[in-house]
Amino acid sequence: MQSFALSRRQLLVGGAALGTASPAIAQDLLAVLERSTPGQQLGPFYPLVRPLDQDADLTRLAGSRGTASGEVIDIFGTVFDHDGRPIPGAKLDLWQANAMGRYMHAGDMREDLPLDPHFQGSAKLVADRQGRYRFRTVRPGIYAFGGVPRPRHIHFDISSRRARLTTQMYFPGEKENELEKIKEGSLLVARTAKPLRQDKLIAALQWDIKLPFG
Repeated sequence: MQSFALSRRQLLVGGAALGTASPAIAQDLLAVLERSTPGQQLGPFYPLVRPLDQDADLTRLAGSRGTASGEVIDIFGTVFDHDGRPIPGAKLDLWQANAMGRYMHAGDMREDLPLDPHFQGSAKLVADRQGRYRFRTVRPGIYAFGGVPRPRHIHFDISSRRARLTTQMYFPGEKENELEKIKEGSLLVARTAKPLRQDKLIAALQWDIKLPFG
């Protein structure tokens, strides 16, 4: 599958160039982008080596009795196309830092941040017939490169038969979001949700994803 994981800026530049020859098509492209979740960088820690366990519970590893350190949270949502139609069977590949802010990746050599032997670190999910997905994880830690902290986030690579989007989900109410001009209420920020009925003591977030040309 050819990747559509371009940044919004790249697509806008492409749209502007296209508008020279066909303004109507360029306008349609811009309208689609405005209704879609913005693309974000893949980042340096895409998991090349993973645990065999890649299910929807990142807080436990198969065969291990321990559980991941940190605040356990449930995240759920729906994958839509840019017009708000659910996308059944959309594939979600997600990965994140542990509660201390370190990734399960050989390239993350920050030894001052401990690894968590009970944290799965990544998952591969498939949305159901209504485009819905759900997983359990821990709230990722905030870390800094070059002394500048990054907002709390989870990486996603989402694909359908027609589109692919690489992006990041951010957490609501985080002051660090301002450092990267991540605005509350934007399509990049999850929103606080009611805990799931069967797990009323676990905090929940809802993050709906809109794929361009989904």
